[in-house]
Order: sequence, then C-alpha cells, then structure tokens
Amino acid sequence: MKNKKAWLRILEAFLAVMIILSAVLIIMSKQKTTVDLSEEIIQNQDRILNIISKNNTLREKVIQKDEEFINQEISRMIPPTMKFAIKICEIDSACYTDETPNDKEVYTREILISSTLEQYAPKKLRFFVWLG
Repeated sequence: MKNKKAWLRILEAFLAVMIILSAVLIIMSKQKTTVDLSEEIIQNQDRILNIISKNNTLREKVIQKDEEFINQEISRMIPPTMKFAIKICEIDSACYTDETPNDKEVYTREILISSTLEQYAPKKLRFFVWLG
C-alpha cells in the first residue's frame, strides 16, 4: 500500500509541473511580439548613401543642393514601407528638417560629399527614415 502512495505522489507532482509549464507556454505564446527593424533600416540607409557617394551624377546634384532630384532617386531605391526625408546643408550646420514625424521613431544617417571632378564645395546629406 505504501508503494502505491509514493507512485501516486510522483504522478501528482509530475502532472502539477506539466500544468504549470503548459500555462506558462500558453501565456508566452499569446504575448505580442515586436519585430525590430532598426538593423534593416540602417542597412538600407547605408546602402543608399553608398550609392549616392559613388555616383557622379548624384554627387553633383548633392553639391548643387538639388533635393528634388535626390528625393526622386531615393524613392526608387527605398522599400515602400519606409518613408524618408533628406536635407542637404553645409558641413558645419545642424542640418535638420521639419518633415519628420514627432510620433514615430526616426533613423538618421549622414554622408559628406566633398567634391566632383569640376568643383569643390563640400555638402552634408542627412537622410531621415521612419516606418510609414
């Protein structure tokens, strides 16, 4: 009779542990998971800025402060889920824009474009990206 009680207690303890573990797993699986896209956004920004820095036409447009042309080119390269703004300014200025939203997480990167083959006029291109 004693042997049966011991096995019964072991079975009860095992079932209790299984019930607790299954409850914890159910609660954890129902929690909303957030996907961190910051690394992907930064990689996209770096890729686009790298393209701009190596393309002579785009470099010239940055030095000429042709933001409309640069905006058109970036809109072709950036995924449609991401919104962006750019600002071309002198290298010693703060270089901010009012086009970025206040209620979203905004990622910013910048690059210095120092010259083209014809002229030396360093400019800073600041690139703002957020999820739309």
